[in-house]
Amino acid sequence: MMPTTPQQQVQQPHTMSQQSKLPRLPIPPLKQTISKYLESIVPVADSDLAALAETNKRAASFAKVADRLQQRLISYEKTQTNSWLEKWWFELAYLSWREGLCINSNYWISFASDPNAYGLALAPESLLPQNPNYTKGRIWDSGTYSEFQLRRAVKYIQKTLDYKEQVFEGRIPIGMTKAGPLCMHQYSCIFGMTRIPRPGCDELRQDSKTLESRTVIVIAEDQIYSVEVYDSAGHRKPDGDLEDELRAITADVAERRRIGELDPAITVLTAGHRDRWATAYERLEKQPANHATLVAIQESLFAVSLDTTYSDPLDSINAHQQSMKCHGTRPGHNRWYDKCATFIFDRNGVSGYLGEHSPCDALIPAYMIEHVSEAAAQDHIDPQTVSAHTRNYYARVQRLRFVDVDSTVRGLIKEAEKEVEQAAHDSASRQIRFENYGSNWIKRVAKVSPDAYAQLALQLTYYRIHGTFASVYETASTRQFLHGRTETVRSLSSESADFMRIMCDRASSSIDKYEALVRASKKHQMLLRDASMGNGIDRHILGLRMAYHRLEPLPAEQPISEQEKEVIENFFNDPILAKSTNFQLSTSGLFPAYYLTHTGFGCVAAERGYGVNYIIEPKRIKFGTEGKTMQAGNGTDVEQFEATLRQTLLELKLICEQSNQIPAGDLSRL
Repeated sequence: MMPTTPQQQVQQPHTMSQQSKLPRLPIPPLKQTISKYLESIVPVADSDLAALAETNKRAASFAKVADRLQQRLISYEKTQTNSWLEKWWFELAYLSWREGLCINSNYWISFASDPNAYGLALAPESLLPQNPNYTKGRIWDSGTYSEFQLRRAVKYIQKTLDYKEQVFEGRIPIGMTKAGPLCMHQYSCIFGMTRIPRPGCDELRQDSKTLESRTVIVIAEDQIYSVEVYDSAGHRKPDGDLEDELRAITADVAERRRIGELDPAITVLTAGHRDRWATAYERLEKQPANHATLVAIQESLFAVSLDTTYSDPLDSINAHQQSMKCHGTRPGHNRWYDKCATFIFDRNGVSGYLGEHSPCDALIPAYMIEHVSEAAAQDHIDPQTVSAHTRNYYARVQRLRFVDVDSTVRGLIKEAEKEVEQAAHDSASRQIRFENYGSNWIKRVAKVSPDAYAQLALQLTYYRIHGTFASVYETASTRQFLHGRTETVRSLSSESADFMRIMCDRASSSIDKYEALVRASKKHQMLLRDASMGNGIDRHILGLRMAYHRLEPLPAEQPISEQEKEVIENFFNDPILAKSTNFQLSTSGLFPAYYLTHTGFGCVAAERGYGVNYIIEPKRIKFGTEGKTMQAGNGTDVEQFEATLRQTLLELKLICEQSNQIPAGDLSRL
């Protein structure tokens, strides 16, 4: 969502002006959810008719006793400020998750490079196109920083502060759909937001101190510095002053590296297991200086990581995204994974973003990043031009120290390094750029929803590789409701399963295949619409589960007998329910975005699972994929996924053109 121009501001309502008018997230009717659930598991069970019959039996028994849970949930909803789901979602989807944030939870985004970058470092032995690793790319460590890197970082800092001010001043236009305005709350969750590790369940900190902060943190070689981006009067510092600050920081860290005075890499603890980090955090915060450092990190607006690494080839998007995902040469280092927003700049100025997922969904920061990147691209960095300075400005390095770090914490750092190195070794991620067509062609020739088309292509790709239907998660936004986040679209349907079978049947004609595509697309659109309107399946089942385990019986409620408890637990523990939520395809689509060259997140299912984020542009489609290596993922194959997806998209194009009598290669429909 882009800010307004000064001319638009006169008529533009405040960003948050519609919040009080938004409807609350509904609780769907119990019978509706059970009916939809049973419909959704038919292709999951596939040929296991006995398991399907058992699940139907369990669901029918559950429906007879679950109204008491439904009434508890309805009563609980009335006690919640914003939504019946919000507190549980923070806890169960994010804050109680104990696995490391690196790859598993944080998402990563690569930005378009600046074509006018200068002073670039080149690999000692550059990869050539005939090298089998050319497409994958690789990362070198120069051990140095560059002028262009620091100047580009300052441009992004300034443009991000512009956006922050527009958010806080209410100048971001209210998102609108046919159903009405969207909740804008998540825009206020990007800045001054930090996750804090606690045993068992983490916390989030954002308050008046963090929101009114005048600082950002800069991380270089795991050393952390505080930079004041506003002066004491609240005025923004000019580019030249901030460039001086970054030069002073990189000079300081290089000197400390030379003389062996670098503090321990506390940063890597934020990437690893949450309980390990919580243990270390408790020990660190007992020491006053370390406590002050932790507080200063929390009370910064966002983080900036300056890396000494660079990509080979220079324009390798696959190498770029590896750096953004987990650093590249030292996995988990030089990031503060708990910070909601981290901007990353490598030695050559290649940039990206690392997002902590719990306070807001990736869609909202993505809007910000696209706007900030476009604004930064228009503000050309000229090597012959000196940036504006404050007269007689002197950069004051404010290093945030971790001192007297005991042997226990140092041991935990080593454990975290091993964990994150293994996670990075086991992860395979790729950027797939399909340049043959995009949404223009899909709408005009295929005549189906572009999102449905992409979903069906992904499902068919999986089916062709693994020979089974994947349980599929697609993100649906529920922002038409107050503090709405997401709902699951169970994109695998009986219609999409039929489509895959027909596509793989040699006896089926192009017309048969196209008609199956249209039927499956229409079904998908219905599923997406229902989920967006709060009439999905999975969030309601979660609510019923929580009503059973955590909510007290209502005053007039008939006690649940032991036999009824068994019925309820049989439903929640049903193997088909578990299988249907083991999402081997975890997917999410973003808006058309030129400056986002790669968007990625970790897969949900380690075994034969893929995490796929996609951007459908008018004339191309970009897919960011992550899965485990063949060994770690027991058959996951990201490279084969790319090749099969490309083949599938080309085959679908031919089928649609044949069925709609469009001559092959007719560009008039693009």
